[in-house]
Amino acid sequence: MRQDGVSAEEERFIESMGLFFERQGVPRIGGRILGLLLLADKPLALGELAELLRVSPASVSTNIRQLQASGLVEPTSIPGDRRHYYVFNNAGWDHRLKVAISAMDVLGQLCQDALGQPGLKGRNKLREAVEFCDFYRQELTGAAERWRARFARKPGTQTPSPSPSPSGRQRRNATR
Repeated sequence: MRQDGVSAEEERFIESMGLFFERQGVPRIGGRILGLLLLADKPLALGELAELLRVSPASVSTNIRQLQASGLVEPTSIPGDRRHYYVFNNAGWDHRLKVAISAMDVLGQLCQDALGQPGLKGRNKLREAVEFCDFYRQELTGAAERWRARFARKPGTQTPSPSPSPSGRQRRNATR
């Protein structure tokens, strides 16, 4: 990334990330923020994000909170600077897999509970949904294990923490 802004190639990538995530139900600006943070060599403050993306700081602030909740973005700080900075979370992909596994657990349990109701017993579609959730959860669990093994082998990367926590965030920030 250039000091004076983003290059044409970077801008195309950032815009395509915005469109991709918009199709996934995330506001386009959220996808653009993710694209920019994936390209950034250093933590970026809200104002820098807004300036580079040519959007309002309020829009960045709103979307950054959603991205933090999704586990893909994490806050960080720079010693001596009071502004809030953000980076792409190194453990973000692992977190997304955990969220998907958890969603399958919840959906599978909802359908299993429904099958326990006298008026809903024997509903084939509910039974199939339970089976699908179990199958998909097993596949995602295997994928998550393979990802963690692959991620841990890459030089210069850190092993993602088992779950996001303030102490884990502090530990990651100390290595920056």
